[in-house]
Amino acid sequence: MNRIIPGLIWLILLILSWLPGFIMRFLSYLVHAVVFLFLRYRSEVVITNLRHSFPDLPQQELNKIASKFYQHFSELFLEMILIIRLKPKIKSRRMQLTNQEVLSRAFENRQNIIIITGHYGNWEWNVLPILASGYRILGVYKPQSSKFADQLMKNIRQKPGIVLVPMKDTLRVIKREIQENSSPFALLLIADQIPAEVDIRFWTPFLNQETAFFTGGAKLAKRFKLPLFYLDQVKHGFARYEAGITPVYDGSASLSDGEITGEFARLLEVSIRKEPYLWLWSHRRWKYTKQELPLPL
Repeated sequence: MNRIIPGLIWLILLILSWLPGFIMRFLSYLVHAVVFLFLRYRSEVVITNLRHSFPDLPQQELNKIASKFYQHFSELFLEMILIIRLKPKIKSRRMQLTNQEVLSRAFENRQNIIIITGHYGNWEWNVLPILASGYRILGVYKPQSSKFADQLMKNIRQKPGIVLVPMKDTLRVIKREIQENSSPFALLLIADQIPAEVDIRFWTPFLNQETAFFTGGAKLAKRFKLPLFYLDQVKHGFARYEAGITPVYDGSASLSDGEITGEFARLLEVSIRKEPYLWLWSHRRWKYTKQELPLPL
């Protein structure tokens, strides 16, 4: 029975992934009705995060952003299923990269790179333009506590050209990939999660609040001399996105971890302020304050 249920769920997801787009869009409205209107999924967390991030906006505007966020969140659920059947290494009309030449140039120069982003837009689809540029992807992820949920996410994310890397193995895998000197890789990091208390090494103003960020991306870029890029998104409708690449660190400049991480935080905030509803507001992002956990002297 333990094997039958996961297999049945995967079969259902495979069938759903082949539904026409207009049906998937209709299903997203049903998900929205359940998640937002009935379950009120983390509604207090969403409104509190919005209120602290945009203190000058009236409550009516915050409610509008929250409503749009929940509709986007519902569409993400269906878009995640859709990626099961999307073919890698092929330029996708669902996720276009406006400045593809930036990645193409780096790939032609056989540069290993880091691409850093946040839980913004459809972060699961960031792999599409990267694979289309020729890069192999090292996708860093945090394993789920549930073995079933962890395997399900691996099944969805695993594609030819993608190597899923547990967070704790990142350093070892990068060393191995560089030593083997195979085709260039792009290390893909989603780096806006809240660090654990013991991992907090950097605070910066972000969305009107002092916010802790991981500095791992900066440390890896400096240690291995890897250019680091920020990936932004614009949404044009259900399952239609446009991405852009912005250089953050060239792999050789004498910058501190804080300077590199701070620039990522600044670029992410610009994206969020442009289209607030595309960020993951349901995440309990500000568990700690700088007053509670100041940096060690």
